[in-house]
Amino acid sequence: MIFRRYYTIESTKNSDILKKNFLGQHLKIHNLDFEIYEKEGDIKVIPHAENDDHVYTLPITRLSLVPKSNGTTIKMRSKPRRIDIGGPMLLLVFIVFAIIAGVVLLLKGEGEYDMTSYILIGIAALAFILLWLRLEQGYFDYIRKIKNWVKDHA
Repeated sequence: MIFRRYYTIESTKNSDILKKNFLGQHLKIHNLDFEIYEKEGDIKVIPHAENDDHVYTLPITRLSLVPKSNGTTIKMRSKPRRIDIGGPMLLLVFIVFAIIAGVVLLLKGEGEYDMTSYILIGIAALAFILLWLRLEQGYFDYIRKIKNWVKDHA
């Protein structure tokens, strides 16, 4: 999916040492607290956004530690919380339908609806750019900072 991110981080430390370093830690990103705990054999980085009204899309990050002979491979998977994904997905559906409608009008309108199709495609492109910029400043920035924190502590 478009909102999921996967990273692989190599560490020279043992997986047990890494697990001890990660578990129970808290990290702060943009004045938002993220807790690190173990669930179902993986390490999860979960945001605490109960008290924050201005947060829109937050990631849930899962770290899988794969032991190797000379260290550990950390597989990092991030995805949005289910409660947060509705808005961006609805906007993406609108964008796709607007592009499809614009292309259909352009191809089947025989020159009669060219301006309307250009406007629809332009609105869709503008909405996508604004969505992506907003996600880069929030959701993807959280993921980048969690990734950097994991790299620094691995």
